Amino acid sequence: MENPDLRMAMGMKPEQKGVRIRRIDPTAPEYEVLKPSDIILSFDGVDIANDGTVPFRHGERIGFSYLVSQKYTGDSAAVKVLRDSKILNFNMKLATHRRLIPSHNKGRPPSYYIIAGFVFSTVSVPYLRSEYGKDYEYEAPVKLLDKLLYSMPQSPDEQLVVVSQVLVADINIGYEEIVNTQVLAFNGKPVKNLKCLANMVENCDDEFLKFDLEYDQIVVLRTKTAKAATLDILTTHCIPSAMSDDLKK
Repeated sequence: MENPDLRMAMGMKPEQKGVRIRRIDPTAPEYEVLKPSDIILSFDGVDIANDGTVPFRHGERIGFSYLVSQKYTGDSAAVKVLRDSKILNFNMKLATHRRLIPSHNKGRPPSYYIIAGFVFSTVSVPYLRSEYGKDYEYEAPVKLLDKLLYSMPQSPDEQLVVVSQVLVADINIGYEEIVNTQVLAFNGKPVKNLKCLANMVENCDDEFLKFDLEYDQIVVLRTKTAKAATLDILTTHCIPSAMSDDLKK
């Protein structure tokens, strides 16, 4: 909040200092309390400057995220905010931030679902590292990196589902080049996570399976022939199951 015109527009007095909230994770507990464009004036009683810094060692200043880093999951924090020119005080219990693309798989094997040679999986940092190496932050597709850095989950069970690869077969001719491309919708319904996609495909009675992908790509397969071809493709590639164990529960 260093710009004087911005400060005036937000109703800040000359002596008030702080940082503006740009957005809030919908799955976080703060979502019920804070709002975008609230101005955080202080955290645990420590005033935050307009440049986002707080006092550190003698004569030094540091980014206010330092104060947050001193906390543990389950701790409480006193947060003073300015909203519509009014000062509000909140005491908030802190929780772990859930990312749309998780940093680790917690020791679980990767989830997958296969239909007609299309291998669907979920994106995580270990997945990106296995696909693109240690320099995945430079090598992975821009759209996936954008979601890694900036996207927030809209619900606790949301996952980023992609076509990981296509196991080449007669049924999927013309689609062989699709790799690591996000699945946005199936037969017009949004894909929230991999289990949701697997259930929709397995229970589909429509004539066609239609997958809407990122970059305006579509995949269309006849339902009956796609499901019939899956078993042969699994056998050819020595894959014991069309889906990972966690999707069978």
